[in-house]
Amino acid sequence: MDTPLVSVTIPFYNAERFLRATVESVLAQTYTNWELLLVDDGSDDGSTAIARSFAAKHPGRIVYLEHDGHRNLGVNSARNLGARYSRGSILAFLDSDDIWLQGKLEIHVAELSAHPEAGFLFAPTLYWYEWDPEGNPGMHDHIPVYAPGGKVYAPPDLLVRSYPLGSYGAPCPCSFLICREAFERVGGFDEDFHRGTFQLYEDIAFLAKMYLQISVYVSAECLDRNRCSQYSMTRQAASVQAEEAARRYYFRWQRDYLPAQNVSDGRILRAVHRESWYYVLPLPLARLCRRLQNKFRRLVA
Repeated sequence: MDTPLVSVTIPFYNAERFLRATVESVLAQTYTNWELLLVDDGSDDGSTAIARSFAAKHPGRIVYLEHDGHRNLGVNSARNLGARYSRGSILAFLDSDDIWLQGKLEIHVAELSAHPEAGFLFAPTLYWYEWDPEGNPGMHDHIPVYAPGGKVYAPPDLLVRSYPLGSYGAPCPCSFLICREAFERVGGFDEDFHRGTFQLYEDIAFLAKMYLQISVYVSAECLDRNRCSQYSMTRQAASVQAEEAARRYYFRWQRDYLPAQNVSDGRILRAVHRESWYYVLPLPLARLCRRLQNKFRRLVA
C-alpha cells in the first residue's frame, strides 16, 4: 500500500478537558506515516501546556504552533496555519474534542489512494452523546444521513444534494482527508467565518468550495467520533437566533462567492435561490416576509 505523509492539524482553544484524549487517538493510529500540528488559537487554560508537552515528547513528529502574539483568530485561521506549516501530501483535520478510531487513517488513506480522481474524502461520523449520559440526558449516539458511501461524486453534485441546499447531512471535519493540491486550489478554509455565531458555518463554507470544484470520494466506514457536549462551540451557540444569524451570514457569503467563481449552473442557482431568498433580504423585511408566510400557511392548513 502507498503510504503518503498525512499532516494532521488539531486547532484548539481552551481545550484542556479533552485535548489529551484527542491527541492520543492520533498516536494510537495503525497508520504511522503522519505528522501532527497542534495549533493554539490563543488559549488561556492548561491546554497550551498539554500541547507543548506532547511536542516535547515527540520532537519532529508533533509540532506546537500559535498565532503571532498568542492571538485568538478563530478555528479556520488555526486550520490554515497548520496547513501552511505542514509537509504532507494529504491533510487531515481533527477538532480538539473529537477522536479517531485506531484504523481511521489506515482505511481512509487506502480508499483515497485507490481513487486518484478524487481530491477529497469524507466519511460518516458518529455523533457521540453517550460518552457523558449525565451531561446529555435523553440523547443517544447516532450517525446522520450522509450521501451514500463507496463512490466518487463529481462536482458540483454534492453541493446541491447536501446541507444546506439538499437533504444529505454535512460531514464533520474530523472525517476529512484532503489532497494538498485540492486544498490549495480552493484556497483553504475561509477565514471570514471568524469567532462566535458565524463560526457555526465555517465548515459548511469550506464544503461548498470543495463540492463546487473537487471530485469527492464518500467512504462508508465510520471511524470518527464527534463529541457532543455542553462545552462544544456548536452546543453553546445553538439557539434559534444564533442559527438564523449564521445562515444569514453563510448565504450572503455564498451569493458573493458563486458569481466570483463564474458559476452559471442552473441547478445550483435555483437551489441557492430557493434556500436563501429569506436570508439575503434586509432583516426587518425578512422578518415581515416570514410572518406573512406563516400566516398564509395557517390559512391554507
